Amino acid sequence: MAIEFEHRGMKFRADTAQEAFDLQTKLRSYDDLFGLPENRPRIWTADLVLDLLNNAGELQKKFLAALTTEASLSSSTLIETIGLESEIALAGVISGLSKQLKKLSTNSASVYSVDVVWKGKGKTRYFKMSPDFRDTLIELGWPEGWDTGKERNETAPTN
Repeated sequence: MAIEFEHRGMKFRADTAQEAFDLQTKLRSYDDLFGLPENRPRIWTADLVLDLLNNAGELQKKFLAALTTEASLSSSTLIETIGLESEIALAGVISGLSKQLKKLSTNSASVYSVDVVWKGKGKTRYFKMSPDFRDTLIELGWPEGWDTGKERNETAPTN
């Protein structure tokens, strides 16, 4: 018998009581980590995120995937993770993503924020994904659930 519960207006289902407990614990610790209010409005729907992902280039997808892995990433870490050569190349990736977001009548602030930390005359930019966008990606199982079949050149199973 499946166990259903609701968390921040979304329904979740687990096969066992232990799985339900573990999932609730993870959801609460995620909320604690990002300080999410219970009744915040949702901007990103699954359809809207899919539109973005289907139209984004590979480097834009790598940028988004990298941001899903950590609470905050520096620009130098992003450059290394994505496999870019410079800050200028990262700016190009971000510019391409901004163009895709503009087509969806939204902007980068709804997807990620940038904090600038100055140390002497140098600065470091830190990128953090918005909780709303991250929640929708999690609901879609992206990027983990999407990469495996593509890498192995598999097709979807048929029944």
